[in-house]
Amino acid sequence: QVGRSTESPIDFVVTDTISGTQNNDETQITQSTISRFACRIVCDRSPPYTARIFAAGFDSSKNIFLGEKAAKWKNPDGHMDGLTTNGVLVMHPKGGFTEESKPGVWREISVCGDVYTLRETRSAQQRGKLV
Repeated sequence: QVGRSTESPIDFVVTDTISGTQNNDETQITQSTISRFACRIVCDRSPPYTARIFAAGFDSSKNIFLGEKAAKWKNPDGHMDGLTTNGVLVMHPKGGFTEESKPGVWREISVCGDVYTLRETRSAQQRGKLV
């Protein structure tokens, strides 16, 4: 599990950095663009070695945790889905992961692991189109 929180459910803590900082003084505090509980990455350790990314985090009771401002909706099958407040974005480079690869298209991952086009703004309540 990845996020900016230092609480025990988080395995990898990610923090924002301020670009352009030239000195070694104390870093300025700004509002983070990384969600407290950003995402969970699940990888199969046996063939076919599938990896899935799920937006949002899971609390100590293993319940999904989304902020109150996060976009949420019910899918046609009745399951709830949603997006983190700031979004969990992924990009697969054109040409794979090689020296010749070029940037691909950015997409957003939902709580249920679905892939969407980007929202109009990172924190918009309206989700993008299902890809």
